Amino acid sequence: MDQPFSSPNPLSLGEVEAWIFDLDNTLYPASCGLFAQIDRKMKEFICDLLGVDEDEAHRLQKEYFHRYGTTLSGLMKHHDVDPVGYLDYVHAVDFSSVMADPALDAVLGKLGGRKFIFTNGPITHVSEVLARLGIAGHFDDIFDIKDANFIPKPSPKIYRQMLDAYEVDPTRAAMIDDLPKNLAPAAALGMVTVWLRSEVGEVDPEAWEAHIHYIADDLVEWLELAAAESARG
Repeated sequence: MDQPFSSPNPLSLGEVEAWIFDLDNTLYPASCGLFAQIDRKMKEFICDLLGVDEDEAHRLQKEYFHRYGTTLSGLMKHHDVDPVGYLDYVHAVDFSSVMADPALDAVLGKLGGRKFIFTNGPITHVSEVLARLGIAGHFDDIFDIKDANFIPKPSPKIYRQMLDAYEVDPTRAAMIDDLPKNLAPAAALGMVTVWLRSEVGEVDPEAWEAHIHYIADDLVEWLELAAAESARG
């Protein structure tokens, strides 16, 4: 469990009282292809909405993602898209590739403190994934994109909104995400941050060194170490 950077006064993992998890490509691996299905549905939606080909749909999808945090935000801003209809469409995917994860279930049971999901997806998607992983019972609540009024991570104001909703002290909390940019607001609020590297995530940790406290290559292995430290208090 590396702590390679020198962010000021990172909280000891034994002092963490709330664990905040991203969902997609974090609690399940990118290799299962679930988010790849969602990505394809986004392109389909844009093709149908704007009457463009797949290349142009892909360009717009990625442009909006990088400019606004989610493709949805760009579609709402520039094309007056109904967010509920969009979310229903792009998350109508085959979840069968998400398999039960007994090891993750076991380590979450050993990890002390409250646990939350903080995601740019809708709660229906989250609930299906958690049920298939077999880990739903470990989480106290889910803060989804609708709770955030469709304002996505990494917009700083929704981090405070999420923390206030659950009365979480950020200086006693840790956040785990596969995208380093989503950890910057968390660190600014005083949270411990954990970047879970994946094959689809950003790959240059030095670009984010000011706000990454830990880097994990395997979620279960990292949580095992965190749970051991948490148990020691």
